[in-house]
Amino acid sequence: MHLKMRLEGLCDTRAWTKLHFADGTSLTGRVLRVGQDYIELECYGDTDRPGNRDYAKHLIPLQLVKFITVESTHFAEAERRRLNYISEVDSAQDSMPDLEK
Repeated sequence: MHLKMRLEGLCDTRAWTKLHFADGTSLTGRVLRVGQDYIELECYGDTDRPGNRDYAKHLIPLQLVKFITVESTHFAEAERRRLNYISEVDSAQDSMPDLEK
């Protein structure tokens, strides 16, 4: 129950966190929503796959999360990727002809 309460606090501040799973994998992102038994996480790239760094939203069952890391050096890099993604999307919309907007 303490994990869920901590995640709800992170959701309120839209803080970056790293979710670690029992199989040794992890996801870094911002907690968007915490439901009764799930977490919605917003990610801007996976450090395990540097060639495939796209925006993604994940719905993760709460029982899969083993522990969380709230402070990490990777969060500044993740925030930089998020801002790059947002600027690319904005510039792509600006370059579209008026008929497509």
